[in-house]
Amino acid sequence: MKLMIRVFAILVTIIAFAPASFAQTLTGAAARKSPQADAFLAYEKALIAGGLDAARPTMTAAKVDDLQGMARAFGEDGFKQFLDRMRSGAQGEARRKQIEKVTVSGDYAVLEARDGPNAVTVQHLAKTSDGWKVSVKQ
Repeated sequence: MKLMIRVFAILVTIIAFAPASFAQTLTGAAARKSPQADAFLAYEKALIAGGLDAARPTMTAAKVDDLQGMARAFGEDGFKQFLDRMRSGAQGEARRKQIEKVTVSGDYAVLEARDGPNAVTVQHLAKTSDGWKVSVKQ
């Protein structure tokens, strides 16, 4: 009996102090209504409407650097074409309906949105002191 109590106490301690890094996967309506989905949609809306400067508040510093690098690599015309492709896709609630899955692991998340039968957008997000923001792969 003492051994059983000791084993139980050890298990309770392990569970209590285990890191909260277990991933949680949201699908369907739960994924579409998640704070990560809201952050993703705010990012796309701002980027489409006003470009990089307008979207800056919806991104981490690392994502800003990533997009600035992409803009330099593609040039002004190439970045404009990138934004035009985004504008031609689903936006707002239609875009929300395309969100299929959000996997959350602590302060990091990966969102998947179906753009077409064989195309999926994978967007990384990070939780900041200001809430969820679009980020880069960690």
